[in-house]
Amino acid sequence: PETRIKSVISLYSNGQIQEALDAVKTLTKDYPNEPLLYNISGACYKAIGQLDAAVKCYEKAVALKPDYAEAQYNLGITHRELGQLDAAIKSYQDALAIKHAYPNVHNNLGNIFLELSQLKAAVDHFEWAVAYSPEFDTAHNNLGSTLLALGQVDAAVESYEKALAINPDYAEAHNNLGIALHRLGKIDAAVESYEKALAVNPDYAEAHNNLG
Repeated sequence: PETRIKSVISLYSNGQIQEALDAVKTLTKDYPNEPLLYNISGACYKAIGQLDAAVKCYEKAVALKPDYAEAQYNLGITHRELGQLDAAIKSYQDALAIKHAYPNVHNNLGNIFLELSQLKAAVDHFEWAVAYSPEFDTAHNNLGSTLLALGQVDAAVESYEKALAINPDYAEAHNNLGIALHRLGKIDAAVESYEKALAVNPDYAEAHNNLG
C-alpha cells in the first residue's frame, strides 16, 4: 500500500496527526500484518500524548518484525518519556543488537546511563555515537559532560570544542566549556565561553549565573 502509506506520512509531517491516525487505522484493517503501519500508528499516538497506546503499537510492530530496529528505537523513546528506564534500556539494547551503527540509540542510551550515574557505560555509548556520526554535536557535548563528571576535564574540553566546531551556536556547549575551563583555572577563557553562550541565548539563566 505504498501510495496510501505516503499519504499518511504526508499528513503526519504536516501536523495533521488525527487525520493521519484515522487513515492508518483504516490501512491497518486492510493490511493487519504490516509492521510499518504499527510503527506509524505509534508515532501518531505519541504525537498526541497517548504514550501507552504508542507503546502497544510499537510492541506490535516488533512482534511482527523482530529485527525492526527503528520501532525498537521508538519504543525506547516512549518508555523513556513514561519514566520506564529499565524498559527503555532494554528497547535501546534490542535496537543495537539489530543495528549497532545507530548513533541516536547510543546517544539516548548514554543519556540514561548518565542519569543513572553509570558513567563508564555512558561514555561507551557516547563514544560509539560520535564514532558512527562524527558530526553529532549533541553526542560530543554529552560525552564532554560525562567526562567532566569523571574528572577528566581536559578530555571534556576537547569534546565540547568538537561540538562547537560542528555547531558554533550551541549555547549549552559554550556554557559547559566555560565550566570545564573554570575548573582548569582558565578564568578569562571561561568568561569568554559564558559570554558566547549568552550571545546565542541571552535568556540562558545558568550561563548568567556562571558568568557572575
